[in-house]
Amino acid sequence: MVPRLQFLNCLRELYLVFRYFFPFVFVAWLILAGTAGCAKNAPPAASKGGVAFTLPDPQPYSNLLESNYAAADSLGRGLRFRGLPLDEPIMAASFVNIDDLTESSTLGRIVSEQIASRLAQHGFKIVEVKLREESVFIKEGEGEFLLSREVLNLGATRGAHAVLVGTYAVSRDFIFISTRVVRTEDNSVVTGYDYELLNDATTRSMLKR
Repeated sequence: MVPRLQFLNCLRELYLVFRYFFPFVFVAWLILAGTAGCAKNAPPAASKGGVAFTLPDPQPYSNLLESNYAAADSLGRGLRFRGLPLDEPIMAASFVNIDDLTESSTLGRIVSEQIASRLAQHGFKIVEVKLREESVFIKEGEGEFLLSREVLNLGATRGAHAVLVGTYAVSRDFIFISTRVVRTEDNSVVTGYDYELLNDATTRSMLKR
């Protein structure tokens, strides 16, 4: 009879201990389960061999700036994929109206400037085209336009291995932009990107010369 009482007393003590510690054990289990779930749903880290475009972008961008930066990011990936060294100079020219290659606008100039700036952020060497006036056709108030016959000479005369060029076409609702990086050695397109902007009040105001 005594062993039975001892057994019941042991069970009673175990029950009291379990009832006391169970809330702490349950809370600890919830914390561990939540941590495991967050780790499972976390986005995968970038692979070591991937293109390291990890620049901080804390400020909100306008649609125009965001679209131009996205274009530059795509061009940068294409340049890296093609093996263009970061120290090879890239010259940027104002983007021109596809219907008149001697005409640009505030929009054509700012698109070129923003894409060039973003490429520079990614480490590419951007040459300021305004410092190379003898290699471009200057039309006052309308930006700088590369002469087609000069593209092949830029590499030899000024050390520009590639040129950033682009055109835009205006429709009622959209502005279609085509940008390319052309190698001066053989006039071949290294990489390109096409995108569109909304033809809204902001862009329409920038289409003026």
